[in-house]
Amino acid sequence: MFKKLHLKLTAYMGVILILFMFFVAAGIYNFTRIVFEDGNKELMKTEAIRIYNYKSRGFPEFFINNEALFRRLRPNSLIESKRLDACYIVYDEHLTRVFSDEGEIPIANDIKTLAEKSLEEGRDLYETLKIGRFNYRVYTKYFNDISGQSVVQVYQNTVNEDILWSFLKNVLLVIGVTGTIILLGLSYFLTGQALKPIKETWIRQKDFVADASHELRTPLTVIQTNLDVVLSDEDGRVSNNEIWLDNAYSETKVMAKLIDQLLMMAKADNNEGKLDLTDFSFSEVVENVCHNMKVIAENKKIEFIMNIEEDMIIKADYDKMRRLVVILVDNAVKYTEQGRVTVSLFTDRNRKVLLVEDTGIGINERDIDRIFDRFYRADKARHREGGTGLGLSIAKWIAHMHRYSLTVESTVNEGSKFTLRM
Repeated sequence: MFKKLHLKLTAYMGVILILFMFFVAAGIYNFTRIVFEDGNKELMKTEAIRIYNYKSRGFPEFFINNEALFRRLRPNSLIESKRLDACYIVYDEHLTRVFSDEGEIPIANDIKTLAEKSLEEGRDLYETLKIGRFNYRVYTKYFNDISGQSVVQVYQNTVNEDILWSFLKNVLLVIGVTGTIILLGLSYFLTGQALKPIKETWIRQKDFVADASHELRTPLTVIQTNLDVVLSDEDGRVSNNEIWLDNAYSETKVMAKLIDQLLMMAKADNNEGKLDLTDFSFSEVVENVCHNMKVIAENKKIEFIMNIEEDMIIKADYDKMRRLVVILVDNAVKYTEQGRVTVSLFTDRNRKVLLVEDTGIGINERDIDRIFDRFYRADKARHREGGTGLGLSIAKWIAHMHRYSLTVESTVNEGSKFTLRM
């Protein structure tokens, strides 16, 4: 399921990336062309004005015989002072060619209609035309002053530019394709990383449902079996079936505890757990819990040591913090068969610390990271103790709600140490 989802997300990202790269490449290409064309247009306009001004300054007295004299007397400096690699044609108001400087391929007749149109409409024209095998850029500048109307045409062959634009297009295409492939690979990797916590959560949720079903099935089976025995004994009295009823009752208590813990974890998942913050003596809470657990420890012939700092006041949720202490101390007593359990409460560098140590079965190093997971039991020894596997998860959640730190250190067959820093 997640593999298909991974591929789908990567495909969606691929479509987005292709569209993005296409628009970026098209934007760069078109923007560059527009800027270039605008710049070229202004250069051609400036060149047309320069040619017209040069003509007007150099030959004002020969306008009667305009055509012959201007051609005969034009200075070489007009050609030599070109500021633009372009050809020129100058027409008077009768559309007579006054001056021309054409290249190797004359196209004056092909673009003369533009000069005619400019004179008729009295405005400048800027066109790009395909003539023969080549494209040409033509700027037709219209003049109207005391000497009359005239037109200056400036045109360029764009073959070199076409090669440049083709090259730019290919470069952008290659960059776009390469970039898309690289980004797709990166997208596949990042999508996989993003899906990891979702996948882990889904797996844990599936395990959670399976484990919860298993935990509930066991007491239900015991209850049903015991009640079947009672019901089959039609002539028996309650006193005769007390053992079976006691078994059923014990299992209902186990179920009630499990359901209570499941409800608490459900609230934790929905962020519905609210803290009822009050100031209280945490020393009294820890001491009270320890006195209750000490009886169980003594029955198991375990030494129970208390090092509790007096009058330690904290602002927290009383019920939740008491439950956290019960979980940690009960966990230590439950998994210790011999040796001792030590509960310490002290202040270290302005931080309040609760330390619960035992000399029990310990936790394998590979299980340390998962010890706070729901229904997780490190080994069969823990499973035999009959816990629900939710206690430490609840303790971790309570600590997290209070923004406290709960950590564990453990060595197999040597014991464990749970540290709550407040």
